[in-house]
Amino acid sequence: MKEMIVQLKNVNIYQSRNPILQNVNLEILKGEFVYLVGKTGTGKSSLLKTLYGDLPLQEGEGSVVGFDLRQMNWKKLPYLRRNLGVVF
Repeated sequence: MKEMIVQLKNVNIYQSRNPILQNVNLEILKGEFVYLVGKTGTGKSSLLKTLYGDLPLQEGEGSVVGFDLRQMNWKKLPYLRRNLGVVF
């Protein structure tokens, strides 16, 4: 069984108080190569910012490389980002 790298369950993503994405469910396994594509303004950057800790996860459950996104703080961020590869 492969290791889960990203798991989001019923996640709502906000910028300030504005809802950007609602009811996001996503699973990415170790070794998978994932593309995120879509039109301008559809929430791609907000989703990525949530995954690497720039936007706090306020609603739902999420983990990335073993880090609980609801429990993330500035002390843990460098460790999360060292274990997550993102290519822009």
